[in-house]
Amino acid sequence: MHRLLPIALLLACSDYKVHAIDDGNSGADAPGDSTDEPSPGDDSSPSLESGDVSGQICDPSGDGWVVGAYVYVAVDDDGDGQEDWRAEDLTDGDGYFLLSGLPTGAHTITVEKGSFSTTIDIALGAEGLQLATEECLDPDSVSVAVVSGEYDAIEELIQSMELDYDLYNGLQGQEYLGLLTDPDTLMEYDIVFLNCGINERWMQHEAAVVSALQQYVAAGGSVYASDWSYRFVELTFPGQIDFYGDDNRSGAAYVGNMGSISATVLDPDMKSVLGSSTANLNYDLDSWAVITASSAEVLLRGDVQAWGAGPQQDVPLAVQIDDGGRVIYTTFHNEQQITVDMEALLMEIILKL
Repeated sequence: MHRLLPIALLLACSDYKVHAIDDGNSGADAPGDSTDEPSPGDDSSPSLESGDVSGQICDPSGDGWVVGAYVYVAVDDDGDGQEDWRAEDLTDGDGYFLLSGLPTGAHTITVEKGSFSTTIDIALGAEGLQLATEECLDPDSVSVAVVSGEYDAIEELIQSMELDYDLYNGLQGQEYLGLLTDPDTLMEYDIVFLNCGINERWMQHEAAVVSALQQYVAAGGSVYASDWSYRFVELTFPGQIDFYGDDNRSGAAYVGNMGSISATVLDPDMKSVLGSSTANLNYDLDSWAVITASSAEVLLRGDVQAWGAGPQQDVPLAVQIDDGGRVIYTTFHNEQQITVDMEALLMEIILKL
């Protein structure tokens, strides 16, 4: 049995002060001062003044910064109710964004990361605006389901992010089958997490599970699966990931040796989160599922020792499939002796979904 390590605290968000952004228009008249300004509600005469807005985005718990969030304002220049262009940016490694050249006036900033989002209403003057405090992704913007497993507990990380979720027992009984065989039930959730070590009773309903998951992802739902839950991914998305061994035999991929792996990080957001292009991964038990190749996006790679197969060079360790929604599979998971790097990567994966 694995023992779960307590969650390490992430760096707390820090406050920063409001200050004006000098865009070179500091000598311009303030809105409303000039007799040439359009009257309120006159949408046919858009503002000729512009300003910049900056801020910082945190995760739903407020304890960590969000990397790679898409931040934008949709601008309607001619007042016809249609978007004409966007001021947009991606948050950096510390969650900062900058939107430049926005017309002065009222705007709504939209922030999106995976299934998560939030909106921020602002009033922008020509002097610019820096948000006085960090803005966090809205924990209520996502609906989450977790299927429990014997060797994983991703729900502990979900809890640490202060997210609500519905837990389905994947160890005993039939409860989780009602979720995984019914597309309508799946569609009640934005993200479904499949822990390592779910009992294999679902394979008696393989066709129904595969069909439901395919429909769910095609409709925009996201799935995370780890280690021994690899069959959900292998059967639902054939040809995307090639696991070691006979594809027709469940468990044939369980050949990974215990030990540490220095993984190469390929995903830009993960690199930014870690501040490094390598990650220290710890596999504290033997017989984890080994990937040999992937036509889908590879997030991390590394050299693996496999029982009966010898060294496997530069094989995928985490893979992402985008097919309407998003599927992420990792050979590692939240377990005993999780490393700092593994925890940071899993937190980023939750936000990616």
